[in-house]
Amino acid sequence: MAGKTEKQSAGSRVIEEIGAAMTPVLMNGAGAAEASFVFSVEFSGFQGHFPSKKVFPGVCQLQCVLALLSRWQDAEARLREVTNVKYVLPIFPGDVISCRITGLKDLGDGLFSLKASMLKDSQRVSDFRLKAWLAR
Repeated sequence: MAGKTEKQSAGSRVIEEIGAAMTPVLMNGAGAAEASFVFSVEFSGFQGHFPSKKVFPGVCQLQCVLALLSRWQDAEARLREVTNVKYVLPIFPGDVISCRITGLKDLGDGLFSLKASMLKDSQRVSDFRLKAWLAR
């Protein structure tokens, strides 16, 4: 049981660190928003991923999307489904990454679909299509 509590605490810590690393949200027209992130080598998500060359985990990239969605919509975003994901380039400690959400679509009952991209130096790092609930 203690192992589960430790994992939950580590997950909560990573989520808090991601939120703290986010710049203010920029709105880019209807249904679009953007924010940037920078993670130092001390970021909890880098621990064990990978010891010799730290790489920002894909699950943390997804959490950046949810953090941006939550802050932009002023509501807690909860992932329902990842319908498509593509990782193109790695993210390393100190990289400035931008997260962009476009095509936010209300599917009803608090469920939304969206597209998101992570960029580094204007190069695509990853693309996501997902569905998330927004608790307002």
